[in-house]
Order: sequence, then structure tokens, then C-alpha cells
Amino acid sequence: MKFNEINVGDLYKVPGRVLVDVRSPSEFKEGSIPGSVNVPLFTDEERAHIGTVYKRESPAAARRLAMLTVSPKIPQVVVQMEELMKQGELVVFCWRGGMRSYAACTFMELLKYPVTRLRGGYRAYRQLVIEELALYTGLPQRPIVLHGLTGVGKTRLLLMLKERGHQVLDLEGMANHRGSVFGWIGLGEPNNQKTFDSHLWESLRKLDPSRPVFMEAESRRIGRSVMPEWLDQAKRAGLHVLVEAPMEQRVQRLMEDYLPYGSERVTQELREALSSIRRRMSNENAAEFEHLLGEQAFGPFCAKLLHLYYDPKYQHKLREYPGGMALVDAADLEEAVSRLEELAAQMKQGGDAVIRDKNLVERGNLV
Repeated sequence: MKFNEINVGDLYKVPGRVLVDVRSPSEFKEGSIPGSVNVPLFTDEERAHIGTVYKRESPAAARRLAMLTVSPKIPQVVVQMEELMKQGELVVFCWRGGMRSYAACTFMELLKYPVTRLRGGYRAYRQLVIEELALYTGLPQRPIVLHGLTGVGKTRLLLMLKERGHQVLDLEGMANHRGSVFGWIGLGEPNNQKTFDSHLWESLRKLDPSRPVFMEAESRRIGRSVMPEWLDQAKRAGLHVLVEAPMEQRVQRLMEDYLPYGSERVTQELREALSSIRRRMSNENAAEFEHLLGEQAFGPFCAKLLHLYYDPKYQHKLREYPGGMALVDAADLEEAVSRLEELAAQMKQGGDAVIRDKNLVERGNLV
């Protein structure tokens, strides 16, 4: 063996690395190192068959079958890796640094291509994430927490802040879910807890403790994922900002977020989500929602849904947060971002002095 090997602790010392996960597609989907590219040596069915041979016959028989299965694929695997090499140094891994990553690295080494193998594989990375997250008891400083009714543009503001170089914890992005009954629509399958944990840790490890962090006031459960209790507590102790926007803009922003996925697909997914809250509405309202969906009248549908379901629910949620909130008008998103930057600067300079801002609104006035 001549190819390089590294431990998971040294993974972030490899500049410009390209992570290559050679496990099967279902394993990759279940959880991988963020940013990895899947170049599977076996399909899910092939992997299952090899595993059966391992149990029923012998490890030697399973290895022989694995060799016969992967041999015809070697040219295809090499071509894929050659393309990835154009982006940076390859770091190859499988489940626990076993035969699959060894075989893939051997293919490349035979062609004199430089490649690195991750010892311990994804298993070692997952253990590192669990251990590291367990060490956190809070954020370096109080986060700036965005509240606001559905559609005001909280996620857009976070992404704009991130583009400007600010530190952002995009929990919805980590969960691949918008955090509500309708939050999965257009996004595909929500991330599981393993994937959420990995994205969270990758974000936390990059934080500069001297700079503020922006985040949204998510519920602790987001889709299939649950944020750590310490992060929920940090969120509650943060500087709370109420983002506002007119109903017309909220509806328009929701349509811009959802409709790119295709009207037919959105109609079906909205209908599925609507069925989960059917018991909370009158027969008359349910019939009107169905009619609006049938006509693909997404604007009126969104407005009615905000009025009858989302707004009352969110107003109730706001009562959970004591004290005051600074107000930010998000009718113009650029101006709203500038306002948030001002709040961050004030917070950094004067701590809680920002709470005395002239635009402060007390919790009792939020409903």
C-alpha cells in the first residue's frame, strides 16, 4: 500500500479536499460527511447479496463475490474519480475504513494518482460529531434570533446575511425542512438526525466567538430533526427581533418559494399536507381550500392559510418569549438586512443596551 491515510481528526487539515463516499446509495442517503460525493462500488442490492453470502457461507466467499462484482466497474469508478480530482485532493472513505475504500484507493494508486484514505470511515466521523456536540453547553455569545409570521422573509434574510459574510445558523437548511406542517413541500425528503447533527457541527466549528450569530426562532423539532437542548436554551436567551412584512408581500414570497417546484407537484403536496390539519378547520373552510387548490389559485390559498392557521399559531408561539423584541420592517429586504447589521453592531458595542432601542416592542403588544 502506497496511498496516504489520515485519521478523522486530520480531515480538516487537507486543503481543497474532495470527499468521496464509496458506500452504497442507501448508506450515503442515511448519512455522510457534508459535501461528500457518492461514487458507490456496489448497488444496494449487490451490497445486500454480498452481506448474505458473508453470513451464510464465509467471509472469503463474500470477498470473492465482492471482487467479481466490482471488477467490471473499475474503469467507470476511475473515470468518476479522475473528474473529481480536478476539484482537489481526493479523500476516500466507506463505513469504517474497510475493504471498499481500500479497493478504491488501490485502483487509483495503480494508476499513480495521489489519493488519501480516511481511517475509520464514516463511522469515525459520526463518532467525532457525537463527541464534539456533547461538549457544547452554549454559543460563544447571545445569538440574534429572528421571529416573524410565516412569509415575512426570515430565511431570505439569513441567507442574505450569510452572503454578506455574517455568521448564520440556518437550522431549516440543516434539516431540509421549513419547520411546519407544510414545511417539506418542494424540498424532498427531510434530513435525518445524523445529517442534521453533521451540518450543525460543521457550522458550529467554524464560528468566530468574537462575532454575533444570526438564527431563526425555530421550534426544537424541525422536520425529522431535533436541535440540542443547549442550543434551544441559547436561542431563548438571545436578542429577539420581530420581523414584519405586509400580507401581500408575505403571500408573494411564499409563492416564489414554492411555485418553482411545479404547480402540479405543489398542488398534490399541498393537498397531502392540508389533510393533516383537516380536523382543525370547519367543513366550509376545508371545502374552500380544496376549491382553491383545484383552481390552482395559490395566492388566495396562501392568504387564507396564513389567516386561519399560521398566524394564530405563531402569535401563540410568540407568547413563549418574555421581555421585548426589536422590530425590523422587511418590506424591503435590503433595508431589513442593514437594520439587522445595525442591531448586531449595537449589540457588540453595548451588550443589552440595544434592548432600549426606540423600535422596541414589548411582548404584550405582539398579539
